[in-house]
Amino acid sequence: MDIGIFSRTYQITELEHTYQRMKADNICHTQLNLSNAGLDTLPDAVDNKKLEEIRRLTKEYGIIPDAISGTFNMVNPDEEARLKGCGQFRVQCRIASMLEIPVVSLCTGSRDPKNKWRWHEDNSSQASWDTLMRSTETILKYAQEYQVVLGVEPETANIVDSPQKARKYLDEFACPNLKIIMDGANLFCLERIGDMEEVLGEAFELLGKDIVLAHAKDIASENNSFGRKMEFAAAGEGLLDYRLYIRLLRRYGYKGPLIMHGLSEAQIPKSRRFLEEMIRYA
Repeated sequence: MDIGIFSRTYQITELEHTYQRMKADNICHTQLNLSNAGLDTLPDAVDNKKLEEIRRLTKEYGIIPDAISGTFNMVNPDEEARLKGCGQFRVQCRIASMLEIPVVSLCTGSRDPKNKWRWHEDNSSQASWDTLMRSTETILKYAQEYQVVLGVEPETANIVDSPQKARKYLDEFACPNLKIIMDGANLFCLERIGDMEEVLGEAFELLGKDIVLAHAKDIASENNSFGRKMEFAAAGEGLLDYRLYIRLLRRYGYKGPLIMHGLSEAQIPKSRRFLEEMIRYA
């Protein structure tokens, strides 16, 4: 099991410099964000010359793009914005196909009109679920057209906010082009941090056979003047039981990389060493 990273961890808009920094950190696997190539994360269009440049640099530096970021708010209450996102996602599927990137990441989204990563009370409504179904039907056609896999991860602030809903979501479509990106840190709410083995075990039992990519960040809990809160941290800087997480990934047959994110560039060496040790001794 190798270590990879979100390319966007490097706050650079020039792809060659991004790859140079990645190689300096002894990393060759990535979830590519097109912002590192000077483009929008979800562009409206990309010419073949630009794609050929990305392909050339990727091969030259020996980088393996295991996925490309394609997140947009699939349940945006602004219908025009939602439809635009679907259209851009088709472009992203074409880009992934031309760059031979197997997975395009998804965000099932939130009804919050300003932040797709923030919980909204309407997320639990049937109307929101129906909107997600319509958006998914649209973009699954693009995935099939370009022969790529869409990777969705449960996010506590999104419509698909639990392994149970993720299982329901996959079963609604029963399509080989719709699979799971597993992120152990995303499975926890504040109240369940102490139930580490139970939460991880249940998530893998429900979703383990459908994992196409695994993320690596951590969870931390602290008290402040407003009470106890949970936040994400760099892998190795929090409470996630990584030995158990890695053992479960192996048990369910995952053979891909662990993609680090939720960390600063300065934190990369320490997190990479931590993950390498966990992989070695898990």
